[in-house]
Amino acid sequence: MKLLALVLAVSIVAGCSPVQSDEPVVPAEEEVLPVEPDGSIGDGVSRPMLMPMVYNEFSQAIEAGAGCAFVSQGNTDPQFVATAPDSDKIAGKGAIKINDTIVVLTHNGVGLAQVEAGGVFASEAVEVTIAHSGGEPSSENKGTYFWPATLKISQDEVGSNMYEGTYECGA
Repeated sequence: MKLLALVLAVSIVAGCSPVQSDEPVVPAEEEVLPVEPDGSIGDGVSRPMLMPMVYNEFSQAIEAGAGCAFVSQGNTDPQFVATAPDSDKIAGKGAIKINDTIVVLTHNGVGLAQVEAGGVFASEAVEVTIAHSGGEPSSENKGTYFWPATLKISQDEVGSNMYEGTYECGA
């Protein structure tokens, strides 16, 4: 009888002991946060995300000509493109791509020099601000010059997002 009680007690204790596993234990209620454009873990807040564009996408939305493009770190295609006539009466136009849709923006200044300086481009629901250090730009060739820059996008009811990269201007 003692032997039966001992076997029963060992069986009960063995059934209650923790199971060894190499798998990490993740609580069921833990929220997985999104990865932000810079690769860091976000706070779960929805933000407008710019998509890179190719020439055929933005050239149909804004006029061809001299202008500028913002290319964020890690990308080769621009997320923002702007052109303007060399006129002190006509505002420049910009284009971005959000959710596979090209959005046309109007610059708050006039002429090519204002577009090169950066500043605010806006539509009814989206605002893009280009900020660069100014001063002498760098150049890889005679037709193009660039500055390190920051692009901030704000979208009604969605929030804002910030990108680091270069603002490249030329013909």
